[in-house]
Amino acid sequence: MVNNFFALTAGLAATASAFDCSGSYFSMFNRKGLSMSAQRLDPALEPGVQSAHLHNFDGGNGIALDTTFASLDASTCTTARVKADNSLYWRPALYWNGNGTGFYRVTEQIKMYYKYQDGAGAAEVSEFPENFQMIAGDQLKRSDDGKNPAGIRWACHEPQGTANGNTKDPIFTKGGFPTGFTGCNYGLASELTFPSCWNGEKIDPKNPSAHTAYPNGSGKGTEACPEGFRKARFPTIFIEFWYDIKQFNGQYKATDNPWVLSNGDSTGFGMHGDFKNGWKKGVLAKAVSPTGGCRCGCGCGPEELKQCFGADGINDEKDENFAKCSAKPLFAGEDNLVVQKLPGCNPIQAGPGRAEVKTGPDCASSAPAPGNNNNGGAASSSAAAPSAPASSSSKAAAPSTKPTSTKKDGQMSIQTQNAGNKQPAVSAKAQDANGNVVYVTQTVVSYQTVAARRHRRHSHRNRMH
Repeated sequence: MVNNFFALTAGLAATASAFDCSGSYFSMFNRKGLSMSAQRLDPALEPGVQSAHLHNFDGGNGIALDTTFASLDASTCTTARVKADNSLYWRPALYWNGNGTGFYRVTEQIKMYYKYQDGAGAAEVSEFPENFQMIAGDQLKRSDDGKNPAGIRWACHEPQGTANGNTKDPIFTKGGFPTGFTGCNYGLASELTFPSCWNGEKIDPKNPSAHTAYPNGSGKGTEACPEGFRKARFPTIFIEFWYDIKQFNGQYKATDNPWVLSNGDSTGFGMHGDFKNGWKKGVLAKAVSPTGGCRCGCGCGPEELKQCFGADGINDEKDENFAKCSAKPLFAGEDNLVVQKLPGCNPIQAGPGRAEVKTGPDCASSAPAPGNNNNGGAASSSAAAPSAPASSSSKAAAPSTKPTSTKKDGQMSIQTQNAGNKQPAVSAKAQDANGNVVYVTQTVVSYQTVAARRHRRHSHRNRMH
């Protein structure tokens, strides 16, 4: 499936409204297969400690407990297509949890777009400064609250097992996991966009989107940015995440939602991404220059990228250093492909209210939530109180056999008393059919049965960018 992504997404981008497959931007796939590393680290929000949940990392392998620009610059390899890009790109891991035998981590490939365009012309943008980092998305979100500045959405491409049989029309959703299929022949995919306007400040883990914002004006360069965020404007990073789920085809029903993110999100609304700059100085500035910049658009293959970054500047699968690029896990056992519980303290929270940060030996205690977004950017990406480095207590199941059984309907009944008036959100604790701890958060509730959340879906002929 992954081998087809180069041809497929070039066609997808050509039909999408946000990208017309030409203009002032370039795109590149990272290495196919496993990500560079899977670790409970979050260099942006929890530096120096084990993070709240597992992330998949791509980019430079200079990752450390306290990752810096210097450590990324000293990377011995990168899974980015451009050798000069030692930046880190990370996101929560996706698991399949469809038959009660454990959580199966899904492999993915990402495609990154760097866009520097205002209208029909090139925008005046700057390369990222040293140690710059930012986030997109909100890891505590569990339903559609009408706010989605990062443009997060999910899609099943070439779904099978739909009500109308197999189809080439993708199933899109606005923010959450799609349903209505038993397999995706061209993969399950998500996408997000990072902010590109900056106020000159460092990231604040308590309010991690306060230093960035999304362009909201029709001006050129920094004039398109909100007041207070015109210190610099950077190229817009748009990322597609392509998940290879073929091994699970037919193992779940079209009405099921067997997916869960490593932050305990079984809805998909809590998808998020992080970025830490590691570009070699001067390389990105040249690539996004209004004159002479890289403009191969959505269809940048190896040859087009070589024209932009030099014949020796592009990684190739035949290069052993690229093919084997990885970073040693700092916490043993966290990167198993099959686990019996999500790494860290991440009980499944299905919403629809915002998730709570859980701590303690039984994950029953709640920690303070991170600061909320106030600038049109994103809310927190990682949200647990920092913990001292320690190995996980999670036990992994042997991943030697492929799951074959079908998930049973996992309804649960929770009784709560109708408050009558508006009350603070509360959480009820229960177990689903697979024995997973689930927290269902509601503000005003009555006696009811809570089932797995089903999202409205709609089909488009336009696919992901």
